[in-house]
Amino acid sequence: MSGYRKILGSLLLMAVLAAVGLAAKTPQVTRADVALNEDVAGIRNGGLTVLAKAATAAASSTVGVALALLIPVLLWLVRRYQQAVRTLLLLGGAMAVTFAAKLSIHEHRPPKRLWLIPPDNPHSFPSGHTAIATAVAMTAFFLAGRRWRPLVLVLGAVFAAGTGFARIYLGVHYLPDVIAGALAAASAGLMTAGLLSLPPVRTRLDALQRPGRHRRTRTGASRTRTGT
Repeated sequence: MSGYRKILGSLLLMAVLAAVGLAAKTPQVTRADVALNEDVAGIRNGGLTVLAKAATAAASSTVGVALALLIPVLLWLVRRYQQAVRTLLLLGGAMAVTFAAKLSIHEHRPPKRLWLIPPDNPHSFPSGHTAIATAVAMTAFFLAGRRWRPLVLVLGAVFAAGTGFARIYLGVHYLPDVIAGALAAASAGLMTAGLLSLPPVRTRLDALQRPGRHRRTRTGASRTRTGT
């Protein structure tokens, strides 16, 4: 798939996200979402609550911002330039899409009687924690070696799905919010892949990845001009 097609795919996912958000605001969907949240509230216990709060803390916006800044810097320092740019765009993009959707959709939180913790902000759609967890899982998959990718894929899927369930369990999100959070991360991932596949971007990153080769090429060209 070309870079432009990946970018188009990302935009289509964003359109799907917006459609899910508009559907989530309808009375029929809201009633079904509240009923589901009430059913989930019926299985609450001490152990699950601890796990749900831990998942929420691990995928908080503070953690997301820290990872989006720290990991690219570390990768850049060890000259893994493409991975650094990919990580920055993927994590930062997932949070940016989520923020834009929250401001655009304005979906209210579930009823306060269902909350086990206070929400971070008044906007329920999409789930920022799910978006961050999904983006972190995707980043870990891309950074892992081929040997470890199957394991990372399973663990990442468990982390992302577990975080989404935790947000519903804690009473601060509806199911469409969680689905949209995963869509936000997926759209950021496709957009990142598309941008990195564009010839100018790929050429520039390749040049950074092999500085010695380019220095030798320039030196050889300079000597040729001097000799003539």
